[in-house]
Amino acid sequence: MTETASQLEEIASRAVTLYSRPTVAMELVRLADQPHVDAHTLKECVSQDPALTCKVLRVVNSSLYGLNRPVADLNQAIGLLGIKPLKLLVLGFSLPDALFAELAARELQWYWTNTLTRAVAARLLSEQLWRRAPHETGSGDEAFIAGLLQDIGILVLLRELGRPYATFLTGVIDEKCHLAALEKDSIGFDHVQLSVALLAKWHLPQRLVDAIAAPKQTARLARMTSPNGDLPQVLHLAELLMQLVGQRRFQVLPELLEAGKVYRGLTKSKLTSLVEGLQPQVDQLAEVLSLELSEKRDYVQTLIDSHRHMSVLSEQIAGASSVDKELQAYNQLLAHTDDLSDAVHCFLSGRADHKLANCVRPSTIEHAAHGGEPADEARTVHNLNQNVSGALLLRKLAAAATRCRERRQELSLLFIEPNGADKHADPSAATASAQARRALGSACAALEHDKVTLVPLSEARTAAILRDCERRSALALAHNVLAEFSRIAGAASGGILTTTLSIGVATMSVVPKNFDPLRMVDRAARCLSAARAGGISAVKSIEV
Repeated sequence: MTETASQLEEIASRAVTLYSRPTVAMELVRLADQPHVDAHTLKECVSQDPALTCKVLRVVNSSLYGLNRPVADLNQAIGLLGIKPLKLLVLGFSLPDALFAELAARELQWYWTNTLTRAVAARLLSEQLWRRAPHETGSGDEAFIAGLLQDIGILVLLRELGRPYATFLTGVIDEKCHLAALEKDSIGFDHVQLSVALLAKWHLPQRLVDAIAAPKQTARLARMTSPNGDLPQVLHLAELLMQLVGQRRFQVLPELLEAGKVYRGLTKSKLTSLVEGLQPQVDQLAEVLSLELSEKRDYVQTLIDSHRHMSVLSEQIAGASSVDKELQAYNQLLAHTDDLSDAVHCFLSGRADHKLANCVRPSTIEHAAHGGEPADEARTVHNLNQNVSGALLLRKLAAAATRCRERRQELSLLFIEPNGADKHADPSAATASAQARRALGSACAALEHDKVTLVPLSEARTAAILRDCERRSALALAHNVLAEFSRIAGAASGGILTTTLSIGVATMSVVPKNFDPLRMVDRAARCLSAARAGGISAVKSIEV
């Protein structure tokens, strides 16, 4: 078991105890798992909890079900819901948000706004694009529940890590950054992975767990056939739609339109129609569940604004200012995650004070004793020095910097890496690294030989040191690598791309006398992480 898997297992195991379902919910789940349970028995169980009874009735009578007349009988409501949706809804209703509302009221508002938006969007997508009837596999009910439970890991991290995670989440909300990518770069795993571990511990249907766990990558999901691919594809679109209209992350619009077109022929007009019906249902569901959502939400106007935003970017030469702003916000947040990393370490070591981040990791103490390097750079140099290739990169980069400084030339560093596909599920993934290196070599062939140094850093990642190469030229080279990779990988797989490629670029226009190769490596690595966050082939760059 890897270190990350071990950490997820530990947190999920503790959370199962903390998030133990109330007695009624636990009994209902037990009954629902029996092959011949009847509606009357389920009714008797649910009716023991008045609050749960009220929520079930209110959900059935909401616009989500579109009934012709109100349902006041719990037995009838359970019959309309069905056993599996009832079981999963009860689990969703039992999430203990009240335990820490005083710690993170704004963050919980943000959480529930996102969760309900994703859940309702998943239901609408399933019904309108996949045309799934309530009784079918992959129905709107199943998609709704998957969307509802996907981010339960956020609640677990808020409750377990306390203030450090709440502060981290506040930064994500303010800067509209990609939460999962920041979590992976700061603590080694993201909240969705934790959600999957917890839901598996709860023995939820494997189909639902697998759908939530599926990587949100268009190329991979597009290869999944119906019905197995339906729910993962619905969740991918629902997540993108939530980020667009709920979090106002305009940059996801192209991916949403492209993925929707590939999966089910989604058009701009269909998307507009879907968004028009989304917010009223989200608001009604929030009222039903007595949840307070974020204010000043206008999903239709947000969609309009996002189209306008993308039009403006397309008119710019490279959209560099927008990319720089996004990457700068990402890097600033990542540079201040020491408290969060400390909290995870303390939690896993059993320290009681982890919620206040009062303990310090041994690695931090060690770095401080050896010159007080910034924590993120200390971690980077530690990782590089663990292998010969990493140390070689630092030496080669320092030598290239000396030559560039003497000749007053620019210096660029590229990191390229295929986005890790499953070699067992996707045979072409095994050759993706070789294809990426071929593409890099082909793109660099036009440059002067003595101005390019390629350094393989791992099985997947390769670095390219480019002397006398300013930022615009480095970006042009990176895009040539993407195009060549698409050509090579497409030819090898019969025209179907299953693996994406991420590239991070760091450039120095003026190399200083006190050049620090680690700082440049760190910036290129962060750009690579930012490029990887979108789940599509992409390039991110920064001027150091």
